[in-house]
Amino acid sequence: MSFAMLDRAGAEETPRTAWLSATLRRAWTDQQGRTFLWCAPALATGIGFYFALPSEPEPLLLVTAAALGVLLVWLGRSAGLLLLAGVVFFGFALAGLQTGRAGTPLLAATTGEVTVTGRAVSVERSSRTRLVMILAPEQIEGIEAARLPRLLRLSLPEKAGLTPPGARVVFKAGLAPLPTPVAPGAFDYGRKLWLEGIGGTGRVTSAAITLLEVQQRATPIAARLTALRSAMGARIHAALAEPYASFAEALITGERSTIPPEINKSLLVSGLYHILSISGLHMWLVAGGVFWAVRAVLALVPAFALRFPIRKWAALAALLMALFYMLLADSGVATLRSFIMVAIVFFAVIVDRPALSARNLALAAVAILVLDPKAAIEASFQMSFLAVLGLVTFHEAWARYRTGRGISAQAMQRHWAWRLATWGVGAFAASLVTSLIAGASSSLPAAYHFGRVSPYGVLANGLAIPVVGGMVMPFAILSVLLMPFGLEQLPLAVMGKGLELVILISNWVASLPGANEVIARPPLLAMTTVAVGVMLLCLLAGPLRLSGLAVMAVGGLQTLNPPPLPDVLIETTGQNVVLRDGAGHLVPAQPRRGRFAVEKWLQANGEEDSPGAAAKRAGWICVEGRCSAEVKGRRVVYLVGLEGKALAGRGADILIADFPLRGACRGIPLRIDRFDLWRSGAHAVYLGEADPVVKTARSEQGRRPWVVRPEPRRPSD
Repeated sequence: MSFAMLDRAGAEETPRTAWLSATLRRAWTDQQGRTFLWCAPALATGIGFYFALPSEPEPLLLVTAAALGVLLVWLGRSAGLLLLAGVVFFGFALAGLQTGRAGTPLLAATTGEVTVTGRAVSVERSSRTRLVMILAPEQIEGIEAARLPRLLRLSLPEKAGLTPPGARVVFKAGLAPLPTPVAPGAFDYGRKLWLEGIGGTGRVTSAAITLLEVQQRATPIAARLTALRSAMGARIHAALAEPYASFAEALITGERSTIPPEINKSLLVSGLYHILSISGLHMWLVAGGVFWAVRAVLALVPAFALRFPIRKWAALAALLMALFYMLLADSGVATLRSFIMVAIVFFAVIVDRPALSARNLALAAVAILVLDPKAAIEASFQMSFLAVLGLVTFHEAWARYRTGRGISAQAMQRHWAWRLATWGVGAFAASLVTSLIAGASSSLPAAYHFGRVSPYGVLANGLAIPVVGGMVMPFAILSVLLMPFGLEQLPLAVMGKGLELVILISNWVASLPGANEVIARPPLLAMTTVAVGVMLLCLLAGPLRLSGLAVMAVGGLQTLNPPPLPDVLIETTGQNVVLRDGAGHLVPAQPRRGRFAVEKWLQANGEEDSPGAAAKRAGWICVEGRCSAEVKGRRVVYLVGLEGKALAGRGADILIADFPLRGACRGIPLRIDRFDLWRSGAHAVYLGEADPVVKTARSEQGRRPWVVRPEPRRPSD
């Protein structure tokens, strides 16, 4: 029943229906003008639907979705729900368009050592001893030209050297298809690579890479920025000792590969790892610091302050500095997203609009999703969007509170020392509150994607962020400005002391009891429900926003009834098998084989133990390549390296082999061998009263363009 119908029936309304009518009318009126705030969640919903499909939609369906989206957006200009429905369809079509543009042939089989010729797109350091090259192949031994991937991602040793972008090179490498998920339903790294135009991976095996031609394809600006980053890194390492030099280089130029593992671990456990990623925090500190400094300097000149819009000048200076920082850091999509958000805020200042508002956040999120639809399903965008949404909502509520309360005359008459102390306490309290809000909001996607929470993250951020904002980043900016004059040593020294303090805080927090908290991966439906509740709480107006708390509670209850967990997990090449014991812990059959997959399985199960430590648990009995275990009344046998030998699988209910079984042991109810794993990827077996249920990585991926259809290995000459 519409509100107009309720008005016409006013004479017949009972007091209860009249109250309900008035309440609904008020709730609806409160939401007027807020439709645009929901465009980013609606766009992300359409994108999420696309990537959740079990098979690739037909082009006609994508065209229809796009046309329907445009039509609904046009018709729904004054009807919020109709407009948002159109945005959902538009997001679905956008994701399909991105997939179509990313299309590339896929390597379908591993190779031996083959000769590869191509042009280097980029070479970056991935660790202290290894590099990663993105190569546009021109020729691969044994593969016809029509089946060459557009790009390859290759790992190579540091001694191979930094190949200049655009150089034509030739070398020996072992190639492989895109990786499959380590378990059914796990993170699909192959999809991420494919959407970046990468159709295969590999390792360079040549001792050296031969340069056939050095053609500088990089633009002059890109080449100069690369040289500038290298020169600045050398200056930083000359001025500071380790590990502070590597830490400082990460914050200034985005180069993180030389940071010691123990520092990475400490920051991860304490909840301060986000400091290393040049994203929202750093952009705001750099741009905000420049804005404040320029405006403060110009305000010292009354002629400027009274005659010219110095606030807009400061916003323009901050915008230009943020652009330079983004280009200098070259840290990828996360940095670009942060710049877009910062740019919209300072552009709002220039055109006399409110700077920090939910509308600006919505505009930035929509721009990001239109430019890069896959961001909707990535952890970095989800974490940053929810964190900033929480902060903006708090800022708007606090601003309304301050406006209504005002500043009393008595407070203004107090001694300056009292006012300074009050300001200091307020600043520290604000740091704790913002850390709490941002940490709580971003912890939802962090828990789902990484299975890790930082129980002392609020404490760590409350102590460290003032140091980063007061000592680290301001002197980082000053050191960059003074580098052309060779005067960077002093500000870098101050920055180094700040970083030393940050590391001390991180190490102390990481050493607290229960700081290293790893949790089992929560259900996707539960996390989605809680996230919807957070958005309702932040984006709705009036009392109706409290409905978000009820939705969050429903999501919390869903976590109490998780879906069934697999009882047996099998690595994609058969190198290892784990079982789930009676306590819910995972027990690998082998302590060292398939280590990467086992580590991911343990992490998803909420376990911090290493594969070697987990393998010491009771469960498997291994003798001469034959491992056996009892799982929920079923006899599981895992055969390792016994191809061509007499097989002892008698009495097994489930037989797993890291080699082809062919016709052997046909009487066993469930057999999974190397061929099954090659065709379908990692297996998960669920045991119950009925027959075992088997899920595979490729069946969960569906029939999508990035899913490899395996072919026999290509032998090398």
